[in-house]
Amino acid sequence: MWKPLRLIPTKTNFDFLGKRIPALVLSTAINIASLILVFTVGFNFGIDFLGGIAIEARSTKGPADLAAIRTTTAALGVGEVTLQEFGNAETVLVRVQRQDAGPACVANAGKLLSAALGQGWSLRPATGGLGGEIEVGSPQPLNDERRVAVARAIAVNDGQVARGTGASTRVLMTPEQQAEWCQQVAIRLVTAALGTNYDIRRTETVGPKIGAELMRSGIIAVIVTMFGIAAYVWFRYEWQFAVGALVALTHDVLTTVGFFIITQLEFNLTALAALLTIAGYSINDTVVVFDRVRENMRRYKKMSLVDMLNVSVNETLSRTLMTSGTVLFAMIALALFGGPVLHSFSYAMLWGVIVGTYSSIWIANASLVYLNLRPERLRPDDDAKPTTTPARP
Repeated sequence: MWKPLRLIPTKTNFDFLGKRIPALVLSTAINIASLILVFTVGFNFGIDFLGGIAIEARSTKGPADLAAIRTTTAALGVGEVTLQEFGNAETVLVRVQRQDAGPACVANAGKLLSAALGQGWSLRPATGGLGGEIEVGSPQPLNDERRVAVARAIAVNDGQVARGTGASTRVLMTPEQQAEWCQQVAIRLVTAALGTNYDIRRTETVGPKIGAELMRSGIIAVIVTMFGIAAYVWFRYEWQFAVGALVALTHDVLTTVGFFIITQLEFNLTALAALLTIAGYSINDTVVVFDRVRENMRRYKKMSLVDMLNVSVNETLSRTLMTSGTVLFAMIALALFGGPVLHSFSYAMLWGVIVGTYSSIWIANASLVYLNLRPERLRPDDDAKPTTTPARP
């Protein structure tokens, strides 16, 4: 009969807590370094938070030629453009930095106007008026037909182009309207540069206000999640366990933040989802160890706390490593085959699984040593069934 294959011994006797001081010193140094990096280097924010333009295009003639697209878009004058395959080799995601209103944007709109209506047309910022108006110069007197053609060429409404019979007119817009119009100008330039070999599947823009709101909501979500988990652990166990869990969660989140800054992975909404997932994964391992700690504190009342914590960690080590290993395999597959759009999530989760396992063994348990946890202070075991002596007949 085949014996089960055991990759991890079920009975170990490692002195984890004996290394708690070096582990805490190392973790503290990493967390401090992560905080310093936040204020000195900063994140590589994606469009979700920074604002910008995303264009998804699919090639109609085989795999997308990223090198050719990169060369073409670099000459458009729209600033930083990043490209990545999106799901398959035929689809490309073009990300363009958010466009600033002003002369550069107006000059780009002039390119659209000349391409649509020919030479002799000009655009330049106008003074006065609504504050964001643009003066249009025409090679011949403007009639209603030419006015509509101008509006369509530069992506504005017909009513924004003032009526007139001379060789010049104005496009009416406020500074705020011009800021949003500049994003549409960039979209027109990029889609025109892609040409007829690409079908535009979607375009989207994210403004700086929306990005800031998403960032604020994300920070609140992470903080509420961490304290909500700590409150549950406090309710379920003792306050020392809640503080230990909160310390471990803070450690995991901060080290993951440092990972994003050092690697300069794009920090977007999927990265934020990874942070929340890491917090949930980490507390799962920590609670398993805490459950065993509380059981053993009732079982070994005369054993020292450090020895009892070591026993508890060793008893759950096989389960912890098997869980981490299976999740790691899934994340490796996601990183290899999920495509660039999921890199921020998959790479962060790879890091987070390792850090979460480390913190559940060392950080959370080491915290209990310094929080004066004692067996006599444990709450009654709610899960234990009272034993009754059978009545005599």
